[in-house]
Amino acid sequence: MPARPTLKTVPATAPIEEILAILHEDGAIVLSDFASEAEVDALNAKSKPFFDKQEAEGVAEHKIKGFRASNTTVFYDLIGEIPEDTSKLLQRKVWHQVMNEFLRHDQWEWYGKEKIARKGEYWLHTSIAYKVMPGAGAQMLHRDQGSTMIQRTGPESLTNMVSTFVAGCDVTAKNGGTHVIPGSHKWPQDRAPTPEECAIVEMKKAIWLGQIFHGAGPNVCDPSDPDALRIIYGLFACADHFRQGEATTLACKPEEYMKMTPEVLKLLGFYKSQNGSGHLKGKNPVDVWEGLQGYSGGEWKYVQA
Repeated sequence: MPARPTLKTVPATAPIEEILAILHEDGAIVLSDFASEAEVDALNAKSKPFFDKQEAEGVAEHKIKGFRASNTTVFYDLIGEIPEDTSKLLQRKVWHQVMNEFLRHDQWEWYGKEKIARKGEYWLHTSIAYKVMPGAGAQMLHRDQGSTMIQRTGPESLTNMVSTFVAGCDVTAKNGGTHVIPGSHKWPQDRAPTPEECAIVEMKKAIWLGQIFHGAGPNVCDPSDPDALRIIYGLFACADHFRQGEATTLACKPEEYMKMTPEVLKLLGFYKSQNGSGHLKGKNPVDVWEGLQGYSGGEWKYVQA
């Protein structure tokens, strides 16, 4: 049996040319010393009540049955719940250098007889906290880029998402280190992943492209093991042209939104899309945003297929 592949680990302070070269080749990298122990400890302490609240409310089933591993607690909107600490992670120079390389796509178009070139930007797609407990099974292998609803056709497809994971503990193979298939961003679209092709990520922080196959590993620790819990924070960025032309959720006063029908609020961004994007704390914004508290816009006139 061939040996498992491995991911390259370099310091976050390594030359950016080295980091980008590894990402282009492998599609994934582990960066050490990205966040300090004090920053991670503060994030862990502040995330605990949100994990506790989510566990008390129960874990909602993911839109794809079986996608989320068992014994796993997730809370969304990390930037909204713990803004100061999450913002610090989003200010790292190396993080922006990676996003600039993979998510700022060149584009040109004719305006009359003049050829105008432009370069896109990137923004935060989702921020999520995960707690994986003993007994958790392996997550199904998947690509994060699928959440953009842009069909990947093969290695020629643009990278439209980059995933960043910051470990809240020492991530090991035993407590569920993520399984990643290096180089799978170069695969044809019709090639399915297998567990035997995976590297097991033991890390403090990792970045991988949205076209890489990966999935959380099983947590086989005994509950008495001091490293039994695996806590990890995910920051997912995407190319910024995947958004509305207008910020319609900010265009009106709350009392004006209260008068609108569900169909109109859906068009304005107050309901999640079919891929789950556009949520607030994992739910439809219409159900949890304070400005629409008590909203009852009536029944849907046009039923969605």
